[in-house]
Amino acid sequence: MKAPRVLIADDSPVVIRMIETMLAGAGLEVVVAHDGLEAIEKAVTEDVSLVILDVMMPRMNGYQACRLLKSEPSTKMLPVVILTSKDQAGDRFWGLETGADYYITKDSEPQRILDLVRKVLGNGNLQRPPKRDAGKTVDILSRVNELLDRKLYEATILGEIGKVARSLVHFDDTFTSVMGIVSRVVDFTVGAMAFVDADDLDVVMMVNHPAAPAVIEEHKTKMMEAIARERKSVPFLRTTARRLEARGAESTATQETALGGFAAFPLMTSNRLSGLLALGGKTLARLSPETETFLGQVANQAQIVVENSRLFERIRNLSIRDSLTELYNHRHSMALVSNEFERVGRYQDFLSVLMVDIDNFKQFNDDHGHQAGDAVLRDTARLLKDALRAVDSIGRYGGEEFVAILPHTGYDEAHRTGERLRRAVEEHTYRYGDKRLKVTVSLGVATFPSEPVDTPGALIREADRALYRAKEAGRNRVV
Repeated sequence: MKAPRVLIADDSPVVIRMIETMLAGAGLEVVVAHDGLEAIEKAVTEDVSLVILDVMMPRMNGYQACRLLKSEPSTKMLPVVILTSKDQAGDRFWGLETGADYYITKDSEPQRILDLVRKVLGNGNLQRPPKRDAGKTVDILSRVNELLDRKLYEATILGEIGKVARSLVHFDDTFTSVMGIVSRVVDFTVGAMAFVDADDLDVVMMVNHPAAPAVIEEHKTKMMEAIARERKSVPFLRTTARRLEARGAESTATQETALGGFAAFPLMTSNRLSGLLALGGKTLARLSPETETFLGQVANQAQIVVENSRLFERIRNLSIRDSLTELYNHRHSMALVSNEFERVGRYQDFLSVLMVDIDNFKQFNDDHGHQAGDAVLRDTARLLKDALRAVDSIGRYGGEEFVAILPHTGYDEAHRTGERLRRAVEEHTYRYGDKRLKVTVSLGVATFPSEPVDTPGALIREADRALYRAKEAGRNRVV
């Protein structure tokens, strides 16, 4: 039976002679390399069962050689022992980071080194891909450069994702930026990230290239199937989904009519699904194993960054949102008025405010109960928000009263907006249990600049006075 061959890489003739003599005495064959580059060449081209790498070597050190051996398909299953002259925490860290299987110091008893070699070789014959024919050193150098370039590229991509975490706060910006970086690894058509909180699922999608609705639906279906597999078909109690636009998306580009390929990268926490990155598109049908492996790393890094942004936004929303209506709370609404007031003063623009109050709300609560009243507050908040422009803001001023902040809006336009809000509420039928309920609102309008308004507080006060006049005039009107 052919004896196992052990590759020793060390630039010290004394160390090589000592280990070679010891291993040969144990019936093992030895292949010698004097630096990291030669070690890679011989590991790739010669039939060896184990590699022992010294850390400090010329041309390429042991950590670099180990990383490259673990990246090369033909040698990644080859056991690697890191041999160093000192036992430091940093050496162990780098040994593990570069993929080394074992770590031992040179000052260890020779018998310990021999015992380790026997242990590794006795673990069974590890399957390795078919060995390539012996090549020239220049071929190995090309492969080394290729591997180094890829590692630099991978480190750069992961570093760019890390930069997003440090530079962006808002979730939407973080998500689109991270997905933009992912698209540099693989040019997907549709991408999504799923976030799992116990029995709640939150999905955010991004269409990177124009795609037909059927393509987007197919991606959604495949993503949900992947999530169901990882969850072992355990259903969710609540599922939310939304779609964000890619930065710089080309709306005039040819629309994709087929998904082409799909890949899902689940993220597990304590053996439970915590998130998933799903990518679809033609390029996903021909992913190389190296790219697929790297995308797994990217998915993990991206999930951490985006999830942190998501949690930060949740915490921030708790401080600025009203818990019942999910509109801005009183304090944040007043801060928005002050900010817009300052902007108008700088740019000689208009700012209008609408005070909105649900008519006879105390009587409504007495007649139908406070739970029905809370349901009306929630529905009214949604109606008002949906009826406003994207640039407008709305908050719960207190009780059944709301405040809408309308930038770049003069009095006449603000009055028309108020009428639109009034009609939206008047025409809406509220449902609570088996009840069908109707309510109305009164609205007061104030605009800056105007003669009585010279401060943010005065703007709110004038809108409140206008609201009072609307109530006095019979309610369900805009003044």
